Amino acid sequence: MIKMVLKDYQAVVLAMIVKVEGSSYRKEGSWMLLHENGVRIGMISGGCLENDLYSRATPLFRTGKVETVLYDLSSEDDLGWGRGVGCNGIVTVLIRDIDNDFRHILDIVHNQLLANKPTYLLQSMKNFSQYGCITPEGNQFGKIQSKVPLNSNNLVPFQRNTAQINLGEEMVYFQLIWPQPHLYIIGAGVDARPLARLSSNVGYAVHLFDWRSSVCNEVHFPTATSIQIGDVAKLIYNVKFSPLDSVVLMTHDFQLDYQIGRRLLECKLLYFGILGSKKRTKRLFDGELPNSVHSPVGLSIEADGPEEIAVSIVAELIAVRRGKAT
Repeated sequence: MIKMVLKDYQAVVLAMIVKVEGSSYRKEGSWMLLHENGVRIGMISGGCLENDLYSRATPLFRTGKVETVLYDLSSEDDLGWGRGVGCNGIVTVLIRDIDNDFRHILDIVHNQLLANKPTYLLQSMKNFSQYGCITPEGNQFGKIQSKVPLNSNNLVPFQRNTAQINLGEEMVYFQLIWPQPHLYIIGAGVDARPLARLSSNVGYAVHLFDWRSSVCNEVHFPTATSIQIGDVAKLIYNVKFSPLDSVVLMTHDFQLDYQIGRRLLECKLLYFGILGSKKRTKRLFDGELPNSVHSPVGLSIEADGPEEIAVSIVAELIAVRRGKAT
């Protein structure tokens, strides 16, 4: 979403949930962009708040102004916000016209994310002109001077980290923004197509590896971030995987899985899943199933066929990313 703002200089307002009391459709840190031409990117609610947010955003375009609005979704009165929402919470949304100064901060955050580094966005809730960002290394940018206590040594990958902290006389909202998650799919058979499509839809940058250009191409994988064709084992050895990366091995070739699987076992990955039965996976590792390997890949939902299996895998990817995997 930050990239979209930086590439498009038309008038745009950012709506961001900064506080939730009780339950809500979206959580703190959820963003939505409201463009002057009516285009909306992202969602703040299940559809009940967006029209009102746009009406509130309209006077803000090209002003640099900021305001907060509180939505009480807990009312059961048909005339209240709670009508048909299915939530019982109170949601505070900050709406900001994205001017050049704020774009500069977003540009810094974007460059950090491109370097695969999470970054904290800070916003004073008392003085809206005070905002900025802090890298995990402690480098600070922007006008805000608050020294928010950040523990960058114990960050859990992709875990939601938002809060409002009272620092003296100032209330500061901070949000940890993570880089885009990357999914490496090794093997571009027919069953990899729905996996690539679904994972792209939920925000993954998808990278395909295969030895067959006839099946691994932009026609079959139009949403892929990158496609590499050749000796897959050699290609994988050239990839610098990070602890934020996920891999699904699905070549349907036992010897190739054997070779690649051992290479990937040496890497520190967020997720490593192998398509096939647990018995087959154990054979890949001389009868033992490593703790870091998800096998059978995907959540156990009795999935049948490529589409359902893709759903189960993507669900497990999300569960691991959210720290909810069992």
